[in-house]
Amino acid sequence: MTVPDVHLVDEEALAERIVRGAIRAFRLYTFEMVDAVVVADTCGVTPEDVDRLFPSWDGLLLVTYDRWIQLRGTGRSTPATTVDHVRTTLAEDVADPGLVRLMAGVLTIAAADGDFAELFRKRFEEFVEELTRGLEADVRAGTERLGIPAHRAATQLLAVYEGLQIQMLVRPYLDVLVEYDRSVRTLRLGWREQETAAWDLDEVAVR
Repeated sequence: MTVPDVHLVDEEALAERIVRGAIRAFRLYTFEMVDAVVVADTCGVTPEDVDRLFPSWDGLLLVTYDRWIQLRGTGRSTPATTVDHVRTTLAEDVADPGLVRLMAGVLTIAAADGDFAELFRKRFEEFVEELTRGLEADVRAGTERLGIPAHRAATQLLAVYEGLQIQMLVRPYLDVLVEYDRSVRTLRLGWREQETAAWDLDEVAVR
């Protein structure tokens, strides 16, 4: 029987403690206020511990984001449709806006050419793929009608969701769930129309 390396287990436990401390810190403070010292103070370790286990701040942000998403999904019931799933996620954002602040803060990293930029961008692509698969399943189940490709509908749905995330931060008085429902009603009407091919000039002229 292989005996686990006690030192490795301790390091893994410490890393988890730091990541959970980072989640707590971003719940308590704005993005620009959080650094290794704040994270260390929040979880009761030294800044040297944070720097040793996470020598790259961007790396800690990525791990924190992934862990936060994972923790949110624990115990969540399966929504009826993909649109419902996104609404549930937005409702979680309203109740727990720290994750949205973190997401908004890392957008500049995702748009840059740094070491972790591609990994952050991959998270956005994975979300589009998840929504695409969900919408395709909804079509098969008869709960959604699409006259456009599912990946295009997924991109539009994500644009509404992420736009309302930003609105939630800069316009806190806005009821983003009400606005989401209104926007989705409009989206769904557009989704159901058959898309005209760009080369079908006669059809375009009729319209």
